[in-house]
Amino acid sequence: MVNRRSPPWPDDIDSLVELAIEKTMEAEKQPMERVEVGVQLTVDKEIQNYNHTYRGIDKATNVLSFALMDGDNEILAEDGPLPFGDIILAYETIVKEATDQGKPFLNHVTHLVVHGTLHLLGYDHERSTEEAQLQEAREITILAQLNLPNPYG
Repeated sequence: MVNRRSPPWPDDIDSLVELAIEKTMEAEKQPMERVEVGVQLTVDKEIQNYNHTYRGIDKATNVLSFALMDGDNEILAEDGPLPFGDIILAYETIVKEATDQGKPFLNHVTHLVVHGTLHLLGYDHERSTEEAQLQEAREITILAQLNLPNPYG
């Protein structure tokens, strides 16, 4: 479910975001049939508030992920979707990064959605160098399945 909190996002971004989540979940052998990932498309000021409130970092960032499942795989509703987590993306930061790195905006958004979804699945590049390398390798593989280039190369 994509929620637009601000107007600058392109109209056609919803399907791109949903495809990136689906491909990531598929690559990680996680069923999407009963999983719901919330995506909030917002601006720097709002993501800065989240970053400060939940991570103690008082600055904007490109993407934040908040896992709602704690690994116990508890079924909250027998017939409804499981709230898997939320991904928040900040427009201005992503535009600046894409421009600075010479990448198409939509490619960078896709990469960040894949990155955020992997965080929801438990990957954490901040824990160790090994985990950072593993997460980066998974991102490269998934993006290749989406016909996108290596964002680190």
